[in-house]
Amino acid sequence: MPSRRGFTAGLLALVPLQAIAQGAGFVGRWQGDVPGISAARLIITAVRPDGLVEGRMEFDLQSFVSTFGDKPDSVKNTNRGIVSGSALVIDSALGGKYELNLEGGRLSGVYTRGTTLKVPITFTRS
Repeated sequence: MPSRRGFTAGLLALVPLQAIAQGAGFVGRWQGDVPGISAARLIITAVRPDGLVEGRMEFDLQSFVSTFGDKPDSVKNTNRGIVSGSALVIDSALGGKYELNLEGGRLSGVYTRGTTLKVPITFTRS
């Protein structure tokens, strides 16, 4: 039954494309303000098929820039960002976590650092 095999192979080939398409809404330049830290820009250049984010975060405070990598690392200034459906979670190089949801042209949620800081945050597409 070549037609059934072809159909199954076609469906399996689409799985990575769907993962890429789901992350496509996150790609772009986002601007916001992290209360207690500074104005910030989130530049997402790609979302890999496994959900990992590529790009960087820029903060006005001391012109701090951190890139996205496979894990957060304060020495290398890398964050880990992962997309799952309409959610983006960023484990920050400086500690803390961004838990954001994509709604239209906005990424909204909270930034939490330890037990002392939990603030609402919104990034808008710029």
